[in-house]
Parts: sequence; structure tokens; C-alpha cells
Amino acid sequence: MSTKSIVLLVLLALTVFWTVGGYNRLMRLKNAIGDGFNGVDFQFKDRHDLLLKLTETAAEYLPHETVTLNELMQARSDSSTAHDAVRARPSHARLVQVLMAEEQKLSQKLGNVWAAASHNQAMLADPKIRELGQQLSSTQSKLAFGCQAFNDSVILFNAAQSQFPTVVIARLFGFSAGAALTIGSSKT
Repeated sequence: MSTKSIVLLVLLALTVFWTVGGYNRLMRLKNAIGDGFNGVDFQFKDRHDLLLKLTETAAEYLPHETVTLNELMQARSDSSTAHDAVRARPSHARLVQVLMAEEQKLSQKLGNVWAAASHNQAMLADPKIRELGQQLSSTQSKLAFGCQAFNDSVILFNAAQSQFPTVVIARLFGFSAGAALTIGSSKT
């Protein structure tokens, strides 16, 4: 075997190892995004359950606000659907953006319920309503905190894709940038 052949084989082997290493790094970072989302998954579910309980309890005090309560439940359902899509593909930027838009609508509809409740002193005095409001606020804080771990993973993944030589592998294998997840605050 000639020296030229040996050099070519060594270069080919280095290229293969470099490609496999870069691909594995990107996959490890992409999987970390999924792990980050798993960290907030429970808070999403918990908050949606709390919203259902709040709506059921508020309906007793706000029978004239069925439209407002139905809008909250529809926003909850839309957010839940978007949440399920992100759970399946947490590194998909467009799905995360859709979830954030649905979460914004959900926060707005929840704000409408609290605005309607502000005129109903009996509802605001109900210990169950106050407890649900506190639980929602606490869950919202946990959700915002949990989003930080998800966002840290997205930042690392996106940074790796923009660095040479990994950018070549990212383009070659169709990796795309992830999107950070920000969740608005609930008004309680």
C-alpha cells in the first residue's frame, strides 16, 4: 500500500470520526431539550387541571359569564393540544412558538375570568377559589422556573449548530434551531 493511499485512508477515517462525533454531540444536545421539557411537563398538566377546577368552581358564582368560562376552557384545550405536540417534538421551534401563542391566549382568558370575578365578592371570598388562585400562582412560578432549564438546553443546542465544524454536520443532517419557551404570568 502506498503512502498516498495510507494518507487518504487516515483522512477518511478522521472525517468519519469527526462526523460521527459532531452528529452525536448534536443528538445529545437535542435530547437534552427533550429532558428540559420533561421538567416542565408536570407543571403544564397540573396547571391545566387547576384551570378545570377553577372553571367548575367559578361557574357556580358566574352563571352569567358562561362565554368567558367557555373561552377559558377552549384556550385550555388549545394549549393542551399544543403542549402535546411539543412533548412529542420539543426541539421543533415552530411547535414551541405555537405553544407560546396558545399560552398567551390562555393567560388572557384567565385574566378575563379574574376580571369578571373581581365584581363578585362572594366568589373572591370563597376559600376554594382563593386556594386555587394560590395554587395556580405557585404552579405558574414553577413553570417559569422550569422553562429556564429547557431554554438553557435550547441555547446550547443552537450555539453548537452555529459553530464550525458542527455547523456543517447540522446542515448535512437537517438539524434546525430550537426556540426558547417563555410562559406569561397568570393574574391571580
